[in-house]
Amino acid sequence: MSYADTYNPAQAEGWRGRAVQAVLAEFDAQKDRLILWMPVVLALGVGLYFALPYEPPGFIAPGLLLLTAAVWALLYPLKFRSRPGYAAWLSTGWLALVLLGFCAAQFRAASVSAPMLTREIGTTLVEGRIAGIDRMEEGQGIRLLLDRLVIEDLEPAQTPERIRLRVRQAEGLHIGERVSVLAGIKPPSPPALPGAFDFQRHAYFMKLGGLGFAYTVPEKMAADEPAAFAQKLEILREKIDGRIGAALGGSTGAIAMALMTGARAGITEEDWQALRASGLAHIISISGLHIGLVATFIFMVTRFCMAAVPPLALRYPIKKYAAFIALLGILAYTVIVEFSVPTWRSMLMTGVVLFAVMIDRMPFSLRLLAIAAFAVLLAVPEALTGASFQMSFAAVAALIFCFEQLKPYLSQLYQNAGFIRKTALYFAGACLTTLIATIATAPFSLFHFQQLAVYSLIANVFAVPLTTFVIMPAAVMGFLLMPAGLEEYPLYVMGWGIERMMAIARRVTALPFSMLTPPAVPLAALLCVAGAGLFVMLWNGRARILALVPVLLTLVIIARHEPPVILVSGSAKLVALRDSGGQLWISNARGEKFTAEVWARINGLLPEEVKRFDANPAIACDAEGCRTLWHGRRVAVAYEASAQAEDCAWADVLIALEPLRAPDCRAETVIDFFDLRRGGAHAVWADGSVKSVEALRGKRPWTVD
Repeated sequence: MSYADTYNPAQAEGWRGRAVQAVLAEFDAQKDRLILWMPVVLALGVGLYFALPYEPPGFIAPGLLLLTAAVWALLYPLKFRSRPGYAAWLSTGWLALVLLGFCAAQFRAASVSAPMLTREIGTTLVEGRIAGIDRMEEGQGIRLLLDRLVIEDLEPAQTPERIRLRVRQAEGLHIGERVSVLAGIKPPSPPALPGAFDFQRHAYFMKLGGLGFAYTVPEKMAADEPAAFAQKLEILREKIDGRIGAALGGSTGAIAMALMTGARAGITEEDWQALRASGLAHIISISGLHIGLVATFIFMVTRFCMAAVPPLALRYPIKKYAAFIALLGILAYTVIVEFSVPTWRSMLMTGVVLFAVMIDRMPFSLRLLAIAAFAVLLAVPEALTGASFQMSFAAVAALIFCFEQLKPYLSQLYQNAGFIRKTALYFAGACLTTLIATIATAPFSLFHFQQLAVYSLIANVFAVPLTTFVIMPAAVMGFLLMPAGLEEYPLYVMGWGIERMMAIARRVTALPFSMLTPPAVPLAALLCVAGAGLFVMLWNGRARILALVPVLLTLVIIARHEPPVILVSGSAKLVALRDSGGQLWISNARGEKFTAEVWARINGLLPEEVKRFDANPAIACDAEGCRTLWHGRRVAVAYEASAQAEDCAWADVLIALEPLRAPDCRAETVIDFFDLRRGGAHAVWADGSVKSVEALRGKRPWTVD
């Protein structure tokens, strides 16, 4: 029974009645698309959990979920009787999904709970088992992931489950070995300013309780027997990386490792910059492109080989057999590469596609994507806040939606097409795919990275075919021939393809204005754009025009957005002032280089474009501090305690980088050393409002006391 069927036609007289009838018909057209909205509603619950400023009691959300599910079951018979009954049943179901997402996020946070360092530890003796090795670019050493830790002067209950150490010199270390090393360790860093990326939360869900630097060469103690399947996988990845490095080496070998095992630490910063500026960074991140290419190559080669045997081809469904072998292949590939949301999302979707081939079904639809998103959010709900999840699903959803709309026209073009037309259509499809994916991911790229590759269309037109026909097929052959020791030949072909791809990236990067770096957009603007995009793709009917409302609201939010004019780091070592033209002026970047780079990027600047206080004649500085008239307010930065009394009498805003000792400070806004230690980085706006990192984050399991 539809909404429109339950409406009395006699009531449809006049414009009001017709309007009601039209609205009911519009909602009635959505019944077959409700499944598409399920991951969106689930994501609302996940987002609500992460947005809370405190950790709710663990029994509240599950209790409400059980109660809501019971009411939903009781209302089920009413959905067939009346429109209000159906609306009540459906609304209760949506509420249950919101609570399910909330519960999934809270359960996940509790399940990964592990000790995290609360203070920086100087030189101390660390013992642990090597759980992972990241090979850095040449000359930068390696990063060791250690577990089963024993840290000097730290109780077992306070000892993190894992830490990551950067080691300058380390030869002959292998996963599973137990080592001893003198190191300095500190807690994972909180956000560099209110609203910025929270690495502390990211580390919490990785069970990473500390990061540090090794002062001595790690000394082997004993080899631990790998205790888990994951540990054995790390050893296998290490061996594969070693074979790749021996065959290729250098930056080319590092990129090959990224494509075959997911190890990206060895890629040089120069190559990363070229890949980002050219819009080819997605090729290095294992995602749907790679899983799909691996599946396609295995499927085609397997089917061709079986078709070459007439008795087999004539008597058995070799297409289904090839799909099954391809499914096993992508499962093996997904297990070998390091875990990431795009990898597992792609594996799920490609696996469903291959399974559909085996049962003679057509799987390409938004429903498949909705099922994959629902599964990922239930398994790893923290992925919702990451750029990887957002960009990968946005790109795939946009591609599926657009090609569904274009399917009738494309079918006509492909009818009776010859070789030349098919070739032209392939390149046109590659261009269109890149354009759609770029537009779909642009809002997320601007929000998370403040970067937009201008010429990504040009780079992808040449690089994607190279990846499709050379790089990934050679990678698959490298895997297959590695047990026989013959991987050198396909890896040589793969290396040739990677070198050509990087040449394309560098040439595109060298073009003028290849990379735009605008200031960060507010979260509210990103949510409005994402909501508009989802509404256009998931809603069925003329009401899609309503997506213009959040788009217009986005423009208003961006136009009214005012970034902070004063930034102070949580370490009390760095202060920045932003002028009306967007230029950033900093006090001193020594010891806070990373924070200065984050501030620059969020303000739409390159690190080298940030200037020092002493280069601005409007900022008067001496050894004790600085003073300036900034956005109509008198701002003083007191480096020394001796300057605090005088600055308190003069300033409207006082930044005291030492504990405040002036008893009666008359400044309207005072931020001192203890405020920074308790609240983390602070931001001050032109109207005098102040926000701190900890006030915005609240008290959560991943925040460090």
